[in-house]
Amino acid sequence: MQNYPPASYHHQGKIWDIDTAPNGIIYMAADKGLLEYDGRNWTSFKGSEGIVRSVLVVDDSLIYTGSDLDFGVWKKNKFQKFEYTSLYPFKEDLNEINEEFWGVYLVNGNIFFVSSSNIYVYDDGNLTKISVSGTIKNSFDTNNELYFINNEGLYKLEALAVSKVVDFPTGYSPEVIDIYKADNSDDLILVTKDKGLIQFASGNFRSLHTNLSEKLISSNVFSFATIGDSHLAFGTVLSGLFITDLEGNIVHHINKSKGLQNNTVLSLHYSKNRKLWVGLDYGITSVSLNSAYTFFNDYLGNFGTGYSAFLENDVFYLGTNQGLYSVPWDELDNSSSNENISLIPGTEGQVWDLKVIAGQILVGHDKGLYSLQGQQFESLYNRQGVWTVEATNDHLFAGNYNGISIFEKQDGEWTFLKNMELIVGAVTQIVIENDETIWVNIPNYGIIKIKLNESIEPTNREFFPEANFEGDDLILSKNEGQMEVITETNVYGFDAAAGDFTLQDIRNTDKVIQEVLLQNKKPVQLNSNYEFIPIYNGFALRDVRIGDYQNVNNSNTLLIRKIEAFTNDHQMQAFNGAELPYQFNNLRVEAIVPNADNVRYQFKKGTDDGWGNWLDEGVVELIGLDYGARSIQVRAKVKESITEAQTIQIDIKAPWYLSWYAYFFYTLFVIGLAYLLYRWQNKSLNQQKKKLLLNQRNSLREQKEIHQQQLQIVEEEKMKAEYEKMKAQLRSKTVELATKTKENDEKNRILKALKKKIKNIEQNPKSFERKSAEIKQIIDSHIDAEDEIFEIQIDELHQEFYDKLRKKFPDLTRYDLRLCAYIKIGFDSKEIADLLNIKPSSVYISRSRLRKKLNIETDEDLHSYLNSV
Repeated sequence: MQNYPPASYHHQGKIWDIDTAPNGIIYMAADKGLLEYDGRNWTSFKGSEGIVRSVLVVDDSLIYTGSDLDFGVWKKNKFQKFEYTSLYPFKEDLNEINEEFWGVYLVNGNIFFVSSSNIYVYDDGNLTKISVSGTIKNSFDTNNELYFINNEGLYKLEALAVSKVVDFPTGYSPEVIDIYKADNSDDLILVTKDKGLIQFASGNFRSLHTNLSEKLISSNVFSFATIGDSHLAFGTVLSGLFITDLEGNIVHHINKSKGLQNNTVLSLHYSKNRKLWVGLDYGITSVSLNSAYTFFNDYLGNFGTGYSAFLENDVFYLGTNQGLYSVPWDELDNSSSNENISLIPGTEGQVWDLKVIAGQILVGHDKGLYSLQGQQFESLYNRQGVWTVEATNDHLFAGNYNGISIFEKQDGEWTFLKNMELIVGAVTQIVIENDETIWVNIPNYGIIKIKLNESIEPTNREFFPEANFEGDDLILSKNEGQMEVITETNVYGFDAAAGDFTLQDIRNTDKVIQEVLLQNKKPVQLNSNYEFIPIYNGFALRDVRIGDYQNVNNSNTLLIRKIEAFTNDHQMQAFNGAELPYQFNNLRVEAIVPNADNVRYQFKKGTDDGWGNWLDEGVVELIGLDYGARSIQVRAKVKESITEAQTIQIDIKAPWYLSWYAYFFYTLFVIGLAYLLYRWQNKSLNQQKKKLLLNQRNSLREQKEIHQQQLQIVEEEKMKAEYEKMKAQLRSKTVELATKTKENDEKNRILKALKKKIKNIEQNPKSFERKSAEIKQIIDSHIDAEDEIFEIQIDELHQEFYDKLRKKFPDLTRYDLRLCAYIKIGFDSKEIADLLNIKPSSVYISRSRLRKKLNIETDEDLHSYLNSV
């Protein structure tokens, strides 16, 4: 079953009627309009007034519906969307008329709309009203014959005339849901709401007192549908869905405990691909009657999630996450509930594996290894949980939570021998290749090939990490003697010559089972007909005789459901043969085989391009198509049958810059450009002549300016040389003047002192001897005494220079300042030594100290630095 809750079909309300188009699309009469489902997308159409009660699909593009106070026709537009036209003639008189159209039928080429009061016949645009006495309680299309029921009896419409089939007995007015003809006879079977099945034959009514009829009476039938020529479907208010054969034997009983969303079935429809569509009081369900799978879901928590199973002596044993269960194989039937699956006492817990080895039932349990004899559950090993069990002739291997436990037979019983060395981790699978080689699967690690010696000890191990295999959930298997690793996507086979696994095939899991398949668990072959498949929240059985899918309909129709052109910001709907603006040169194409299972799709862009890869979804985006006529082909593969390819033709307009008016503009532009180029060339030649004359004039002017600049440079260099010469002369004259001044002052002072002494001698001759000694002393003192007049003059001459140095270097002494002045003037070390009356070596030391105080590097010229101050 596939359940669709109301949210999946946009909460369109309850479903009152269902029909199928020839192309396989399902259409439903819903509370809020006409509902369409193609197997991928739900689409709702608005148009008719009131709740849509009935639907009749004539062909892929023509639908008739009846609703409250309205009926009409739906036709497709060029975008493959349905548009509604009302055919009801009394819209202006709705206040006086209250008709609900619960039946729309195609009988003998005419369309009939049936309400509780009237029957309207629509034929080739003409509408005819057939009045009926009494109230029509229900109407039916049986074998292309239109019947209806009122309080008086059963009526039939023949040649647009009403004829009575039979009167109901007095006081007998059953609420008839539908009518079908009995097998191999013209007898009518009336399906009633609360009186079960009633047979009408030879003008008489007879209640059928069968098991089915009794169940239908207690369940309140609300809907009915035939399933081909062999089965019947009854939808009830209280008990869900019953499917029976024509003899009334219940084949399926599907209710909420088996996964149906609701036990009240409002509508039923059997489609051409053997799916039974069920409109419920809550949601919609499709039941795939052509599936090889039978699902046993534990919606009530009766047995849990199945992990392993086996069939022994017509008893089905099921190991689940809740324990070990059993049920007689004959009672595991679709017509019964799952409540007869019973727990074997003492087996509570997780059952990982079930094996029948040498006639003994062994159970891998989360508490250890157990054997089952009848209803007795006996422990063989309880040190840790056991995932899997395999055996050779002499030994039993149990993959446990941390390695492999080895057992041997003693007195007919398996007895623990030892744990296998060098194998650690959860061993979930063991596959025995031969007596000397076993393979183990350790999830999240990988596969290990183990060679054993006579003492059951590993002598060689080969590791195949999980990362070597693409896809998750590794399953180790042995297929016709070859070891295989199956992932969720691929199948790998072991190549003995290469000593490694190689990709053999892509895993093709049926979509029906893929979504619920319990990972890391292998299917178990129960017998020649059935296979056990572990799934989440239950288990499934597969009938291997009919394969995964019994394709009873080979006329699968591939449809182009949607063509959409788009840019980064906008979308527009397109259709086959559409002409699109160039900016909408990106296409999204959606194709589908409606409501078919196991379908893959393939696209081809252009006639010369090859087919692309097979896709699970029939949706492809084609980006940046060139302008012009473009062809897109699509085909589908249902199982191994490939449908006929569908072709989409789209014409993409050339961009504006490649259109005819663009080329006309380009021509005008080139002519204009040539003319402008000609004018520009003439103007350019004249400008070049003027420019040449101007350049010559400017060149002469520039040469004159250069000559003047050269003369100016020569004059400046001459003046600079004269300046330097005058500067040197000034320094020389300054020194000479200072020296002369010093000499003159010294001479004057000496002469004055001598004159004074001589005068004293003249005034006092007796003091001559003493005064002569003083005169001698004056002469000696002026010879040896330090004369500072020259230094004072130097200081006065460089007072501004001293001030600048003191501001920048406050730590300079008077001696340092005077040394700076001598160096600035240009005296060398010997001249400075003579002036200061010191040795030249002392001058060198003083210069070095001065450099440090002035922060001057040794390679920088001291004279140049001081002249820059």
